[in-house]
Amino acid sequence: MKFWSNSDVPSHGPFVPEKRLLAAVLQRAITDFVFGEGELKEGARSWLMDEEPTDAPLSFRFICEALDLDAASLRKAIQMQADLETQGLLAQGSVN
Repeated sequence: MKFWSNSDVPSHGPFVPEKRLLAAVLQRAITDFVFGEGELKEGARSWLMDEEPTDAPLSFRFICEALDLDAASLRKAIQMQADLETQGLLAQGSVN
Protein backbone atom coordinates (compact mmCIF):
# COMPACT_ATOMS: atom_id res chain seq x y z
CA MET A 1 0.00 0.00 0.00
CA LYS A 2 1.33 3.40 -0.99
CA PHE A 3 1.10 6.10 1.70
CA TRP A 4 2.46 9.02 -0.33
CA SER A 5 2.17 10.47 -3.76
CA ASN A 6 4.32 12.79 -5.83
CA SER A 7 1.18 14.80 -6.49
CA ASP A 8 1.26 15.83 -2.81
CA VAL A 9 4.74 17.35 -3.16
CA PRO A 10 4.70 21.05 -4.09
CA SER A 11 6.21 21.77 -7.48
CA HIS A 12 7.32 25.31 -6.59
CA GLY A 13 8.01 27.54 -3.61
CA PRO A 14 10.38 27.23 -0.65
CA PHE A 15 9.16 23.78 0.40
CA VAL A 16 10.23 21.89 -2.72
CA PRO A 17 12.28 18.93 -1.41
CA GLU A 18 15.22 19.69 -3.69
CA LYS A 19 15.42 23.27 -2.41
CA ARG A 20 15.24 22.08 1.17
CA LEU A 21 18.14 19.72 0.48
CA LEU A 22 20.21 22.48 -1.12
CA ALA A 23 19.45 24.78 1.82
CA ALA A 24 20.56 22.04 4.24
CA VAL A 25 23.86 21.62 2.36
CA LEU A 26 24.44 25.38 2.52
CA GLN A 27 23.52 25.55 6.21
CA ARG A 28 25.91 22.71 7.07
CA ALA A 29 28.78 24.37 5.21
CA ILE A 30 28.16 27.68 6.99
CA THR A 31 28.04 25.96 10.38
CA ASP A 32 31.24 24.04 9.64
CA PHE A 33 33.02 27.23 8.53
CA VAL A 34 31.88 29.39 11.43
CA PHE A 35 32.12 26.85 14.26
CA GLY A 36 34.24 23.99 12.89
CA GLU A 37 37.92 23.30 13.34
CA GLY A 38 40.79 21.96 11.27
CA GLU A 39 40.06 20.20 8.00
CA LEU A 40 36.30 20.53 8.48
CA LYS A 41 36.55 24.31 8.73
CA GLU A 42 39.04 24.56 5.86
CA GLY A 43 36.94 22.38 3.56
CA ALA A 44 33.88 24.50 4.27
CA ARG A 45 35.88 27.70 3.76
CA SER A 46 37.14 26.47 0.42
CA TRP A 47 33.64 25.48 -0.77
CA LEU A 48 32.06 28.74 0.42
CA MET A 49 34.73 31.29 -0.48
CA ASP A 50 36.72 29.98 -3.46
CA GLU A 51 35.62 30.87 -6.96
CA GLU A 52 34.51 27.87 -8.98
CA PRO A 53 32.92 27.42 -12.40
CA THR A 54 29.30 28.56 -12.26
CA ASP A 55 28.10 25.37 -13.92
CA ALA A 56 29.74 23.06 -11.38
CA PRO A 57 27.03 20.86 -9.86
CA LEU A 58 26.35 21.53 -6.19
CA SER A 59 28.84 24.36 -6.03
CA PHE A 60 28.22 27.32 -3.74
CA ARG A 61 27.20 29.48 -6.71
CA PHE A 62 24.90 26.78 -8.08
CA ILE A 63 23.11 26.46 -4.74
CA CYS A 64 22.83 30.24 -4.33
CA GLU A 65 21.30 30.55 -7.79
CA ALA A 66 18.89 27.69 -7.13
CA LEU A 67 17.78 29.33 -3.87
CA ASP A 68 17.65 32.87 -5.31
CA LEU A 69 20.44 34.11 -3.03
CA ASP A 70 23.09 36.69 -3.89
CA ALA A 71 26.35 34.77 -3.58
CA ALA A 72 28.57 37.82 -2.99
CA SER A 73 26.34 39.26 -0.25
CA LEU A 74 25.98 35.88 1.42
CA ARG A 75 29.76 35.37 1.39
CA LYS A 76 30.25 38.74 3.10
CA ALA A 77 27.66 37.89 5.76
CA ILE A 78 29.20 34.47 6.37
CA GLN A 79 32.69 35.97 6.68
CA MET A 80 31.40 38.60 9.14
CA GLN A 81 29.81 35.87 11.24
CA ALA A 82 33.03 33.83 11.20
CA ASP A 83 35.06 36.90 12.19
CA LEU A 84 32.74 37.55 15.13
CA GLU A 85 33.09 33.93 16.24
CA THR A 86 36.88 34.14 15.99
CA GLN A 87 36.82 37.27 18.16
CA GLY A 88 34.57 35.53 20.67
CA LEU A 89 31.72 37.96 20.03
CA LEU A 90 29.31 35.45 18.59
CA ALA A 91 27.93 34.05 21.81
CA GLN A 92 24.45 32.64 22.08
CA GLY A 93 22.07 35.53 21.62
CA SER A 94 24.71 38.26 21.95
CA VAL A 95 24.58 39.43 18.31
CA ASN A 96 21.35 40.67 16.79
